[in-house]
Amino acid sequence: MLTALACIAFSSAGLAQAWPSKPVTFIVPAAAGSGPDVSLRLYTDRLAKVIGQLVIVRNVVGASGAIGAQAAAKSAPDGYTFFMGSNGHLVVNKYTMKNPGYKPDKDFVPVALLNRAPYMLLVNPALPINSVAELGTYARSNPGKAFLAYEGSSVQAIAAYTKQVLGLPIDLVAYNSPLQAIQDTFGGSAQFHIQGTAIGLAFVTDQRLRALAVLAAERLPQLANVPTMNELYPNFGAFDAWLAIVAPTGTPPDIIKRMSAELHAIGSQDDLRAMFNKLGFFEETDRSPERTAAYIKSQAEQFAKMAAVADLKAE
Repeated sequence: MLTALACIAFSSAGLAQAWPSKPVTFIVPAAAGSGPDVSLRLYTDRLAKVIGQLVIVRNVVGASGAIGAQAAAKSAPDGYTFFMGSNGHLVVNKYTMKNPGYKPDKDFVPVALLNRAPYMLLVNPALPINSVAELGTYARSNPGKAFLAYEGSSVQAIAAYTKQVLGLPIDLVAYNSPLQAIQDTFGGSAQFHIQGTAIGLAFVTDQRLRALAVLAAERLPQLANVPTMNELYPNFGAFDAWLAIVAPTGTPPDIIKRMSAELHAIGSQDDLRAMFNKLGFFEETDRSPERTAAYIKSQAEQFAKMAAVADLKAE
């Protein structure tokens, strides 16, 4: 028995030491040139130099990211295929899709949390609305004329939840592009919008949009005067836009730890930290598999509560 265990331990250590001996692939469920794709390549371009192997970014789009997730879940768990998922792919899809074709908590193991940014509740600054309370007053005073623009299944779910918790008589309007939703909000076709800071912060900074609240657990240093929704509505919850690297279940733990450490070192480089700060990301001091697992679990628990309140229906 002891001999068998020793062989297993030796085999695992040998595999980790030999890794990587060939190109490593990251499957990203977004188009080339998209925000998630660009975010990943900030890491992979540097990772290739560190590990001394080609790093391939494979864009697999379709079905709200489910096709890419399925491809990653079915990959060999040998440390040569990883998946970059967002809150949508790793938490939300199972609530909004009847059969996404994969199970995030069973098919994947966490590797590293890349970036994390809060969602913001935004308003057209031309309106006399400077707080969430005034948003409610405006919506109730303008029945049928208050519209919240959103894009994506994650934001749709968060918007429905926010509407329910705040008791807002507003209509939710779907968009195919986040930038079009933002443009229509500051252009006046819509009055409100929910967006992550990676896209939305620049529009707040140049005053084309006004941030009423952030939907995170803590205030964003770049918007220190903007309250969290929890401050206004205790137990509201915390919902971030985030990207995490996961691997097919069964991937050797030593390889997972090595990859996590390399990605954390890259994300901690001064120029990337400055870029992330400019985009309104939270500072990440721990990207370990353990921290990533705990974070994804907390987001899943928050979303389960939100799905029940918003009465989300899988389609």
